[in-house]
Amino acid sequence: MAAKTPIKPADPTVDLASIAARKGQIGKMSIEDVLLILKRAKGEVAKGKEVFTRQGCIVCHTTEKGQPLKGPFMGQVGAVLSPEQIAESILKPNASISQGFSTVQVTTRDQKVYVGFVTAQSAEAIEIRDITGKVSRVKVDNIKERKELDISMMPGGLSDALSIEEFASLVAFLASQKG
Repeated sequence: MAAKTPIKPADPTVDLASIAARKGQIGKMSIEDVLLILKRAKGEVAKGKEVFTRQGCIVCHTTEKGQPLKGPFMGQVGAVLSPEQIAESILKPNASISQGFSTVQVTTRDQKVYVGFVTAQSAEAIEIRDITGKVSRVKVDNIKERKELDISMMPGGLSDALSIEEFASLVAFLASQKG
């Protein structure tokens, strides 16, 4: 009798472009104004956790140890960054890219292009996770060109649709993640 192989649940897929296209209070303000208001706004951690899921953050970020790493781990971000630094990282994702999560573009010999960050690498193949969370495996001998890009995989504008209260709650949730 064959042992049953556990079925891994599919990673959530989220249309990040449609999220970034919506404009709420945050999207109508300058980054400087958002940061000033954030100093007075009180966010709710529980609501921030909901925003983290709804805004698609879960596609690329994990918050609990033991979860498969998809992008920069947020389970201890509150111990490393201040709330202001967290907010700025969300508002300006290209300003600082976490070590090990630089965006890579791979062009294959059969003219396919993959953009994402490398999640696994061996002498035979690399795995690249794209912005939707999809992982592609590319054989090393099929790689024509591999280059690091100066941009973050995290698109700007993902918080633009949020109200000040929602953004403050998202920052409060992340600031509470201290590992």
